[in-house]
Amino acid sequence: MGNSFKYSVAGHSFRFVLPESLPPCSWLSPYEPFRCEEAGESIFTLRLECVSSLADVVGGELVERFNDEAPYLWVFRKENRYIFAFSYTVDHPDCVLVASADFSDAVIYIDKVKYAEFAMSNAAMLLYAFRTLPHDTLLVHASVVKYDGCGYIFLGRSGTGKSTHSRLWLESIEGTSLLNDDNPVIRIIDGEVRVFGSPWSGKTPCYINEELPLQAVVRLSQAPYNKIGRLGMLQSYASLMPACSCARWDRTSVDYLHKTVEKVIGKVGCWHLDCLPDHEAARLCCDTVKRQLPDYEVH
Repeated sequence: MGNSFKYSVAGHSFRFVLPESLPPCSWLSPYEPFRCEEAGESIFTLRLECVSSLADVVGGELVERFNDEAPYLWVFRKENRYIFAFSYTVDHPDCVLVASADFSDAVIYIDKVKYAEFAMSNAAMLLYAFRTLPHDTLLVHASVVKYDGCGYIFLGRSGTGKSTHSRLWLESIEGTSLLNDDNPVIRIIDGEVRVFGSPWSGKTPCYINEELPLQAVVRLSQAPYNKIGRLGMLQSYASLMPACSCARWDRTSVDYLHKTVEKVIGKVGCWHLDCLPDHEAARLCCDTVKRQLPDYEVH
């Protein structure tokens, strides 16, 4: 049977089943704030199994390997189904995910116990993103801060300073706190766009089970000056869309993604901030997006 753990993130519950032989898992601590004992259906169940070799599990033809940096996502096609894998390097998969056709039930295979946390975390995020898309829910690669009762999301390519900008808000703007530093969740509930903390926060240990109205989405770019401008609908769409997790090889999932992104940008203001990594950039951003101003520039 194994040991079963149930969690709820942004109102969507899911279940982990771990081998009884596995020692106590300290790496489950990020999930504790999201622990849920309520009865009811889970959007997915993820089981962890140890095998002697991953070679027999993978099989099939490699379709594509995604991501420019670790964790790398591998997609294989075996007969009429997809098999997924994750790795720290581009050399070979470190764990393999085999899921049911609708992703409601899945097994993540590892050949070394040291990969358990890596395997479960990445598999859970993929399953969560896939299963929640039909419910106006987005798992977003971003950093988000809480200020004055609202959430502010910062997007950007890897290395553009999302975490740095959040830290500058914490240092410069009194009353600011961090909600999540890598994978917050956006969900539309009763017509309102909400942002939620999650158990997935990258290198920053920030696992907060809290939700806030989303006040603004800000895309960051490095520059030798600080300048912020309000984005139109098309630009807003182009800013938010790439940051959302999605099975982009699946047409149905992509359709759900398009619809939810359109709903979000129709209700929440989006900005582009060219900035230096300084406190003035944080203050400029806060003052502009909080008051919903159109454009402002500081050299």
